[in-house]
Amino acid sequence: DNQIIENYLIVKPKLSKGSDKIVGICVLPEIDGEFLLMKGWRYQMNEFIWQAPAGFVEYNEEPSETAIRELREETSLKCDKNNLVSLGSFLPDAGLVEGRVALFLALNCSRLEESVSYEVGVGDLFSFSKSDLKKLIYSSSNIGGSTITTSIRSLNYISCLEKK
Repeated sequence: DNQIIENYLIVKPKLSKGSDKIVGICVLPEIDGEFLLMKGWRYQMNEFIWQAPAGFVEYNEEPSETAIRELREETSLKCDKNNLVSLGSFLPDAGLVEGRVALFLALNCSRLEESVSYEVGVGDLFSFSKSDLKKLIYSSSNIGGSTITTSIRSLNYISCLEKK
């Protein structure tokens, strides 16, 4: 409408992959039927939040490779690429962030022999059963949007597998 908007903010990541503008990933790890989330301090919120491993796609990476790298860097977990399930993507905030987040479920993860976590903001890992994860995502106000979306899609995926 030729309307001038003087006050706005758009977060534009350095890199986006493909026509769907994937800029980052979120990956929910699973070990022996339990889902793992980090409880990490977020200075901008001045509180602890629940979060699945997440991060930005780097120049020479496919989103699935980013998911495996972030899983290793943030949790010292590994996942075989064949056990990485794509859960699609979502827009974290279409009015603010220029890009989509690719979502993954990492099945049958295992722990690396030594810890490699070195990133700021990562926290201890806590495991959740399906019902406990469901309770957390529907009741906690301290959980990231990517983590909520990835968790809901992961639980739906597992539920579909169990019905087969």
